[in-house]
Amino acid sequence: MARVLFASPISDIRGKLGNFVFSANVSGSYVKRLTSPPNNQSQVQTEIRNKIALVNQAWKSLSYSQIEAWNAFAADPPEIDHNPFGEEVLLSGLSWHSRINVRRLVVGLEYEADAPASIAVPAPLSFGLEIFESKYASREDIFSYTEHDFDGFYAILKCTFTLSPTPQSFSRSRYNVWTNEVVGASETDITTEIENVLGNLQTNQKIFGWLFKQSPEGIRSLPLTTTTLVLPEP
Repeated sequence: MARVLFASPISDIRGKLGNFVFSANVSGSYVKRLTSPPNNQSQVQTEIRNKIALVNQAWKSLSYSQIEAWNAFAADPPEIDHNPFGEEVLLSGLSWHSRINVRRLVVGLEYEADAPASIAVPAPLSFGLEIFESKYASREDIFSYTEHDFDGFYAILKCTFTLSPTPQSFSRSRYNVWTNEVVGASETDITTEIENVLGNLQTNQKIFGWLFKQSPEGIRSLPLTTTTLVLPEP
């Protein structure tokens, strides 16, 4: 919904109106066409739900000692969770069993019935994004990081659209862009992944990114974050 202040002429209009988004900066008001990511995430979400169902079914087959081990893991977890009010919360052993194993399955590892050791994963050392307007066939979208920082780990990259570099203003939707190894390199080409996940991008759109480091055990670091503008022709 757009907010309009009527005057002669109209003095201010901001927000979404039809297929357009109205905003303003120091140079004045401007309008751009609304772009939405393709529906590929629906398939991803369906696959995630299927994995969750399989993992939760496997929980029913665990022994008493295995369940107790997951409960002990949940009592002293390597990651901190928060509720919508920003308060720290502890997940149950069942929730951790599901989270850890779904993460493992997503990166191509097998289900693991036993709880891992509660060892925190250090955050990535660096993170950058360079994304170009979609109409240029020669473009190469990349995310960069410190060389060898992900050796023995998986890189988990999530992105979303944002109107500002501040966390309060970006969409709640976090789209999975990359969930794989990046051994030895300092940057990875994600052109295809960006196109599949975020769709048709235009110059000066803002993209917010999170980069996590994930261990083979399924434990994730705190993310590094960055905001980037979609660039014109490479």
